[in-house]
This record gives sequence, C-alpha cells and structure tokens, in this order.
Amino acid sequence: MMSRVVLLAALLTACVDYEGVVDPAGGLPDVAVAVPEFYRDIMPIFERRCAIGGCHSVFSRQASLVLVRDSAHADLVGRPSVLVAGEVLVRPGDAMNSWLAIVISDDAVRRNGVPRMPLGSGPLTPNQVTTIRNWINRGAPDD
Repeated sequence: MMSRVVLLAALLTACVDYEGVVDPAGGLPDVAVAVPEFYRDIMPIFERRCAIGGCHSVFSRQASLVLVRDSAHADLVGRPSVLVAGEVLVRPGDAMNSWLAIVISDDAVRRNGVPRMPLGSGPLTPNQVTTIRNWINRGAPDD
C-alpha cells in the first residue's frame, strides 16, 4: 500500500500542468470515431494529451508507459499495469476490462483510488474516451 501511495505521489508531481487545458480536445477534432485506426485516431490523442507535458514521454516513462509513435502500441496491448496488480492496460476486444479505458473514465469506483488520467490537466473529452474504447473493442490493432 505504501509503495502505491509513493508511486501516485511521484506521478502527481511529475506530470502537473499548472495552467490546465484551455482546449479540452487538445487541438484535435472532438468527434467520436466509430472505427478508429491506431495511428490516425488514437496516437494523436496520446501525443497531445498524454506524452506532451512529460508524463508518458520517452524521457519520463511514468508508470513505465511511453505513449509515442514508436512504442505506444507495444507498451499498451496485453501489458500489465504497474499501478494496479492484476490489471491489463489494453485487453484487445474488451474495453470494459482494460485498465487504460478504466483510468481515463469518470468512474472513480472502477479506478479504485487511482486518479483519472491525464493527470494535472482536464480529462479527455467524452468523444476521445469513446474513440479509445472503440479502438480497444475492435481488437486494438496496430494499424
């Protein structure tokens, strides 16, 4: 339990954007994509909302996760969460039980005390969350 508290404290201080998000969509079109492709629809969200600001960049690797083009898919799909034992970041075809979809959701009970991501800025828009869930539910392909 203590290591979890220390990890969360480190995450909170490492990724804080004190000015917050002016544009909740991060400059991206705010539409839910029914059949999203990883590089066309998912990566722009990760790059603008998760890797920028230092949280999940090559340099910081918060929660051992790098969300940039060359490594995001491999770091997510089928990989265990380092924040919560027993959780898998992306379970292809199963957004309901994928830790990524849970941790970006507004369901605090499902997050089990873990802050909603992204930290230190506004949440992803409902359309961005839906797009990510749709990608996971279509099998999380590397397309």
